[in-house]
Amino acid sequence: MEDLGSFFRRYVDAHLKLEEDVLDEFFHFPCLINDLSGVHAIGQSGDLHTYHQSFFEELRNADLAMAKSMVVEQHSSLPGGARAIVSFRFGNSENNLIFDCDYAFALLKQDEKWKIVFAQLDEIRYSDLY
Repeated sequence: MEDLGSFFRRYVDAHLKLEEDVLDEFFHFPCLINDLSGVHAIGQSGDLHTYHQSFFEELRNADLAMAKSMVVEQHSSLPGGARAIVSFRFGNSENNLIFDCDYAFALLKQDEKWKIVFAQLDEIRYSDLY
């Protein structure tokens, strides 16, 4: 079983491709995403693609070249599940910060792989450059 640190490193690295479908493997469908605009019910991969479309456009425009994750807190005592708080950092090709943010996740083991069932944005901090 992959540990959560490795899972979230793969997850954040997938963002560097800037293609909505690369995130499908990380999510369980249906799932929920709670961000600054409210709660989004994601029933299928197409909903996830639509949800990420503007986010990936923003990252493209900012010249995304670096993405990092750090698991800040994790609890895996739930049978077949886990909770994690993860800090993400995104930077451009000049090594400048685009933004960083914190997310809380609920995950489920499905076929021995972690899947995100709920993601909640805690705080987002933008660089003064953008």
